[in-house]
Amino acid sequence: MRSKIILIFSLIIFFGSCVSQKKYNDMYALWVYSDGEYQLMKKRFALDDKNWKILLKEIARLKKDSTFMDSSFRSFKILCELDREKLKLSIASLNSDITGLNIKLDSNARRLKLSAQKIAELESMLYRKDSIMRVTRERLTAALIGFKDKGVNVHVVGGKVYISMDEKLLFKSGQIDVNPEGKNALIEISKVLNIDSTTNLNVEGHTDDVPFKSKTKPYKDNWDISVLRATSVVRLMQYQGKVSPLRFIASGRAEYYPIDPAKTPEARKKNRRIEIIVTPDLDEIARLLSN
Repeated sequence: MRSKIILIFSLIIFFGSCVSQKKYNDMYALWVYSDGEYQLMKKRFALDDKNWKILLKEIARLKKDSTFMDSSFRSFKILCELDREKLKLSIASLNSDITGLNIKLDSNARRLKLSAQKIAELESMLYRKDSIMRVTRERLTAALIGFKDKGVNVHVVGGKVYISMDEKLLFKSGQIDVNPEGKNALIEISKVLNIDSTTNLNVEGHTDDVPFKSKTKPYKDNWDISVLRATSVVRLMQYQGKVSPLRFIASGRAEYYPIDPAKTPEARKKNRRIEIIVTPDLDEIARLLSN
């Protein structure tokens, strides 16, 4: 554009002498206009060039930002994938734990149910045993009403029925054989005990604290006499009272389990006795507890 304007101006000078003043003026005006347009376009071009450079810088920045964002996005994506895998593993582990806990809960629930059933069964057994002991005491009390003032006492302690019989009802002093009145009492006791054969019978002989001495008797001391008196009672109840021998335990306690520890004649009289202890059969309960 610049070269065209110079060419036009040169032509004006060259032909100035050959053209009229009007044409010259027109050509000069054209040149001025053209030069103005050129200057304007030059300024616009410079401005556009500046803007273009700014634009290129912005594009470069955006590319750099885009590269950074792309890298960040890739890193974030990788982290998300890792976190997702970890989450999957955590969920799988949690599901496994929940499954295990459910199995344990089901097992515990079944065990609790069985325990509740066993407890109910045990309570029922204990109730039956208590009922048996209560009825046995009532029957014995009724059967021995005629021996009430002869040293016979029936009572319940710890779920067991104790039949306590004074020495004078069963034995003569220093003897181990049961006398006739004592036999009658033991026969009545045997009748009641035969009604329910599920109970066990512990027959204990007791003496006072006076040492036993005799040159004519084969037994040596209170141990001997307490045991022999217990076996005499068991033997009579087995053979004459028809009580099963499998239910019996015979034992002697000598003077070591007194009712009254005093050293008086009255206390010693109380301590010389036979005790028949009626206990419920606890084998069924023991089996239930062991299971």
